[in-house]
Amino acid sequence: MLAHIVLHTVLVNALVQTPHAVSWNFNGDSIGGLPKSWQTRGNAQRTVYQIQAEPDGNRYLAAESAGSDVQLGIEMESRPQEFPILSWRWRVNELPRGGDERNSGTLDSAASVYAVLGSRLFPRVLKYVWSTSVPTGSSFKHPGSDRMAIIVVNSGAGSLGQWQQVSRDLVADFKAAFGSEPPTQIAIGVKTDSDSTRSSARADYDDIQLSRR
Repeated sequence: MLAHIVLHTVLVNALVQTPHAVSWNFNGDSIGGLPKSWQTRGNAQRTVYQIQAEPDGNRYLAAESAGSDVQLGIEMESRPQEFPILSWRWRVNELPRGGDERNSGTLDSAASVYAVLGSRLFPRVLKYVWSTSVPTGSSFKHPGSDRMAIIVVNSGAGSLGQWQQVSRDLVADFKAAFGSEPPTQIAIGVKTDSDSTRSSARADYDDIQLSRR
């Protein structure tokens, strides 16, 4: 199951890197396409992810799922002890009806951001979600694998259509989920899906960043 999380991509000119942060803001990517060097995994009858622009010119990653289960991500390498803070902005425009990440039959999220750590063959994953129904602050293991921890960052329709800023401490979250220091981070991914609930979902992502404390 976690094979879908490890994305075989090449990291070239896809990020902005400084001594203090590694970030993806999508402003150098072409409207209507995918971010440079990011790759999808999964199948859908129509495009799920594409770069779009706000009226002020800011570019962001838009996702629209119609019963699809497609992830988008990029391989990278970072030590969480060096860059422990994972931050991003996201905006949900439509929640998958009946989504509940605690059950395999309803495991859809309007928006999710993955941090993939450790071995490419047997990774451990922190999956941060905007849930339809699970309360904010909830954390639990994936119903099908104890190698993935799901952490609910936002929930419900109260902030639909509004950008929300998120900042997480990967070291603290990994220790809480798996009881040990985190290994090397090897990938970042996002997913907006609605296949389990046979519904639809729409969300936007921007300004993904790994930084120092």
